[in-house]
Amino acid sequence: MKMKNRFIVTFTLALLFWGNAFGQEWEQSYEWHFSDDEEFDLVKPYETSSGNIVVSTNQYYKCGWGDFYAPHPALKMFAADGTELAENLYFKPAYYGGHPHIIENKKGELYMMASYTPDHDYTSFNYFLNYDNPPDEGIYGLYKLDDQLNIVEAYEHHIKIDTSEYRDQQWEDVPLEQCGALVMVPPVVDDDIIVGAYMKTYSRYPTDPHGPDSLFVFRMDFEGNILGQQGFELPYMGSGGSCLHFLGRELLFKSETGYMLYCPFRFVDDGNYYHVVYLDNNLNLLKVRPYKKIDPLSQFDDLMQGIKVKRSRHNTSYFAVELASNNPAKATDYDVRLYELDDDIDGTEPYIPSLQYITRTSDDLDWPSGIELFDDNSLCFAYTLNIGFWSNLDSWMMIEHLSPGFDTISTLYYDHEGERIHSTASSILATNDGGLLLVYQSKNLDNTNQRWTTITKFPAETFVGIDEAHDNGLKVAIAYPNPGKDVLNIRTGLQDAQVEVYDTNGKLIRSQAFTENVTAIDAKDWAEGGYVWKIMTERKVVETGKWIKE
Repeated sequence: MKMKNRFIVTFTLALLFWGNAFGQEWEQSYEWHFSDDEEFDLVKPYETSSGNIVVSTNQYYKCGWGDFYAPHPALKMFAADGTELAENLYFKPAYYGGHPHIIENKKGELYMMASYTPDHDYTSFNYFLNYDNPPDEGIYGLYKLDDQLNIVEAYEHHIKIDTSEYRDQQWEDVPLEQCGALVMVPPVVDDDIIVGAYMKTYSRYPTDPHGPDSLFVFRMDFEGNILGQQGFELPYMGSGGSCLHFLGRELLFKSETGYMLYCPFRFVDDGNYYHVVYLDNNLNLLKVRPYKKIDPLSQFDDLMQGIKVKRSRHNTSYFAVELASNNPAKATDYDVRLYELDDDIDGTEPYIPSLQYITRTSDDLDWPSGIELFDDNSLCFAYTLNIGFWSNLDSWMMIEHLSPGFDTISTLYYDHEGERIHSTASSILATNDGGLLLVYQSKNLDNTNQRWTTITKFPAETFVGIDEAHDNGLKVAIAYPNPGKDVLNIRTGLQDAQVEVYDTNGKLIRSQAFTENVTAIDAKDWAEGGYVWKIMTERKVVETGKWIKE
């Protein structure tokens, strides 16, 4: 085993703090088909004070407009050992309001928050009963749940939508879908008071909500009473502020001065940069500070997508994002970057400065999946790498353990079981027993009608060493593209390792040391057929696999 020694040390210390960390690894996977009339996607897990896992879920129904699905809030609950305990599919149309958000009060009572639009019928074109005269209000609600996720109390607030309307000329004959839509961010609970935020939106064309022009923040008790609310007119750019980059993401945080909200939208009059909104404890606006890409990867300086934010324990924020890459051959290529931002409200720099950052990339579209903190202040950073995303080639879900200084402690790879499966991680959660929950979606590349949504629990022992990672289905090296032609690429985070490649007769045809995370092996003179590769550290095989040359 050749993971860095500090990897073992940090997790050994973590086990002392986290108690019984060696839980049973489990996985719940649900198959569905794109041709089905309805399906659901697991999205974001929440660990309750009792140890159960409640997963926010989008329930989809086929609508009358092509193959597009209308999303509705839904929940699934699992015991700590992965046993499914309950589910509830709420018919509350969410219109890009996102999946429901789970919170608890001091008593450990479970609640969800969700937004939706009235006068809804998922079988109707554009989802409205009367799309010639769509509703002009949105609703956000607080719902108390029992142990079977049934709603036992509901507190709803009706909000007048008075934003402007905009549509492209090519869609001028299509009714506006997004009138009456509210987009919510996950709330925070501060001393048994709920602090939340939402935006009013309008639409550029069906399926594409754009241009939120007002931000609202509120304080609410657990009986649904509004204790305070503030609204702000903020000049967002409609053409670049898709609400899809806002939904379900933790962007609102408690800070030393009150609260802070990361806005994943560009401002019209401030160089098209993105901003952090600072509020005091009474939700009064204190300051707005812009942030931007540091050391841009390409000329598209204003493109930042798939934002994930995690507040550190020392008054900074970890900020992961998709960035337009420097690959001139692919306009759709995005890389993953993780920043640590010095977003202290007292900062005087014109833009929020970056303290450090790292970039992770393949040769196609990549995106971040989540950031979690361990008790020793190390990070778990999850992201998805795609090789030929648009041409239905392979992908990997990456689980990287980083030191507070962003040094790689280990890099692990996970995928849905199968030979030709494309998987995308949507979220992660560090559990109280030291384990890690991973939520992801998959499709069969040879039959893209076949899909899965999955939640996996990795026990803390998974991250102690290579053998333990293997026991839980994780790899420390991968080979791609597979099948391939003239180049065999091996990606690994291992140090002081080398790769050996053997033909079908067991003859060693190449031995090469790793000098970077990705090592390219020239295979153009090799015969077509199958090969076996092995990763060696200290003369011990730590990973092996098959590769086919076409």
